[in-house]
Amino acid sequence: MYENPSVFSSKDLPASRRAAQFIMPRIDFQDPGSVKRAERLARDFGVCGFIIFNGDVERVRETTRRLSDLSEFPLFFGCDVERGLGQRVSGGTLFPFAMAQGAMDDEELLKRQAMITAREMRCCGLNLAFAPVLDVNSEPQNPIINVRAFSDDPAVVSKLGGVFAETMQKEGVLACGKHFPGHGATLEDSHACLPTVERSFERLMESDLLPFREAIAKRLHCVMPAHVCYTALDPLGVPATLSEPILRGLLRGRLGFNGLIVSDSFRMDALGGDEREEENILAALASGVDIVLDPRDPEGFLERRAEDDFFKDTARGESLSRISYAKGLFASGGDEVPPPDFKKNREEAGEIARRSACVVRGGRLRGEKVSVFHFGREDTEELLDGLREGFSEGGVTLEKSFCCPELPPRENVSSLVCVLSAAPAGWTENCIVPPAIADYVNGLSSFSGEKILLTFGSPYPAAEFPFFDTVISLFDSSRAAGRAAAEILAGERTSAAKLPVRIDP
Repeated sequence: MYENPSVFSSKDLPASRRAAQFIMPRIDFQDPGSVKRAERLARDFGVCGFIIFNGDVERVRETTRRLSDLSEFPLFFGCDVERGLGQRVSGGTLFPFAMAQGAMDDEELLKRQAMITAREMRCCGLNLAFAPVLDVNSEPQNPIINVRAFSDDPAVVSKLGGVFAETMQKEGVLACGKHFPGHGATLEDSHACLPTVERSFERLMESDLLPFREAIAKRLHCVMPAHVCYTALDPLGVPATLSEPILRGLLRGRLGFNGLIVSDSFRMDALGGDEREEENILAALASGVDIVLDPRDPEGFLERRAEDDFFKDTARGESLSRISYAKGLFASGGDEVPPPDFKKNREEAGEIARRSACVVRGGRLRGEKVSVFHFGREDTEELLDGLREGFSEGGVTLEKSFCCPELPPRENVSSLVCVLSAAPAGWTENCIVPPAIADYVNGLSSFSGEKILLTFGSPYPAAEFPFFDTVISLFDSSRAAGRAAAEILAGERTSAAKLPVRIDP
């Protein structure tokens, strides 16, 4: 892969262009001035590329073509696609969270998801996937990895993460495994603060690091370090993003990785905010990062620091070589891809949602009538529609839906279905059940009839409520997931999927 990259000399690029190759700003299509700023950064500065947020398929495709024409260098266009292009770009396919694939453990189906994702990306001009998540979610209360991980089993994460990355790269998209050396054991969200992991080196090697070691052995081309401190790996207690012992000592030295290191977003609060951004950019690059992702003020940094001798040293030349080599593999154009069949792809995503449903305990309804209790979240509307459809076609009568804080009558003659939707998102802790909602759910324990819990997204809340007769876990809040749950309860569907994490009541 990068066995003997030729090292750039200080003469290979003018200073104004050299520094910019280490910077990868964002384009946010919800920000009216974002595309114009990107055009200036590509044309006047020659930045490395861009990370894409929001927009739709057509506008993203038009913008990547325009920026490629403006830039004198090939550009990386990256996107968070753990769940497919639809995670960030409307019109693209949105799959369930990665834990759905862990539940099915079907390599061919995962290859199909990765292929669809890569082809939809290439259709939009995107060539860098910030996926797969190689974190082992060993902490059930993890507020930000959680269901984004394939499993809490390092072997499962290693196998499925390797399949995803290999498939993406065969399809011409650079895969970036994250978040090195592992974000799965944290109790904090690195978007909001700086987490610390206090595991021993031996424990990290046998668990958290295993998926990265195996992915590197399978020629993973790109790794993203975590904004997390590891007391056993860096005595100074700085996050992996800024840690030379972790990046150069462990990742490059001990694990033998010689591909690209791309930071996580510099807009995350773990790194200290605006006032420390310039210092952190330089520290990250000095510690071994090749590309700094999503800085708040890329223009200001380049205007102030582009002429620094820092960008002329040998280590920066080695980074430029890695960047140039990777761009030659993944950002140099290549064959045109045929337009994806988005409708068919969405159907395949729906089938994954249905097949990944896990019956944790219980199963088919005892009766033929149900009442549904939910919490009125916006993301539950689609799944509630799916539930209604599945019950109707399965011959089950939906008597009433109750929305918190309303409670169903105590003498409930129908089966009571409680819907909990919880999924990780930055700065929110959305996958942790708030105490007030936990109180409401616990209040259901006094009902005499059959009690059923459906979790959509994170399966871990099921551990908090052991009194439910039936528990079914699904890994997104789609209509297909809601329908699958209803079909299982109505006896119209069975599932071979198994929960890929341990749930202890």
